[in-house]
Amino acid sequence: MQPIVQDGAGVTDAARSLRLGLLRCDDPVPELRSICGTYADMFARLIRHVDPSVQLDTFSLPDGQWPGDLDAYDGWMTTGTRASVYDDVPWIRDFADFVRRLHAERRKMFGVCFGHQMIAHALGGVVARAAHGWTVGAHVWSIREQRRWMDPPAAQIRLMHSHQDQVLTLPPGGAVLAGSDRCPMAMLAVGEHLVGIQGHPEFQPEFVGPLYESRIELLGAEAVAQAQASLEAPCSQELVARWMLRFFATRPNGDTRPHATAGYRSDVVGIQAGRAAS
Repeated sequence: MQPIVQDGAGVTDAARSLRLGLLRCDDPVPELRSICGTYADMFARLIRHVDPSVQLDTFSLPDGQWPGDLDAYDGWMTTGTRASVYDDVPWIRDFADFVRRLHAERRKMFGVCFGHQMIAHALGGVVARAAHGWTVGAHVWSIREQRRWMDPPAAQIRLMHSHQDQVLTLPPGGAVLAGSDRCPMAMLAVGEHLVGIQGHPEFQPEFVGPLYESRIELLGAEAVAQAQASLEAPCSQELVARWMLRFFATRPNGDTRPHATAGYRSDVVGIQAGRAAS
């Protein structure tokens, strides 16, 4: 594979750009889907905002869609879901086996929310309901360990949350990359090939605001009000998306192929709501 070069607009490759597989684990309910589309749409919008050259193929795990040729992809990402990693459901058990295969073959995955928890669960860590209950709204994490692909570097990141399960114990060989008092293992890594984050870089306030409102009976009015207020400050969606692409572009020897960072705004990601182009 020829080296990826920066062209000022995104990441390009003389032979091909990054090809990533998105493992779809769920979709928003129809009334929320009309705001920002499916979870796959949200990821496509985020990734294309950072680098339009990336090819993103979606596989719907609950529908039994599993990738065949793993060699055709530079890595894997996951959406969130209302399910739990410990649910006794065939596709979730198959997903755990898939993560174990990725780990055994040292293939890359960047798990978001459910995928983050699955990395821990599948490899021997502990995922369970948090003692404090639901975590919603935007939360700040402190970076505990800096990796080469976390460029541009940051001391803290801020992402939106919506979960009641979280990683309580790391799997063997796991490391905490970032966390907070409420979510101490908000970002983890196993080796140089598996990374998970509990927060949602694909979420935007125009989606999560109505999402929280739709769960007011579950969460309580006070928690929803606090979550809504937290959305007023900008989050780190674009920064984390750039980290994700640098992670996938990092060679086994630790070298990172040049990635587009020109024009990066650390204050807010300028991604319009609405359906991603198909």
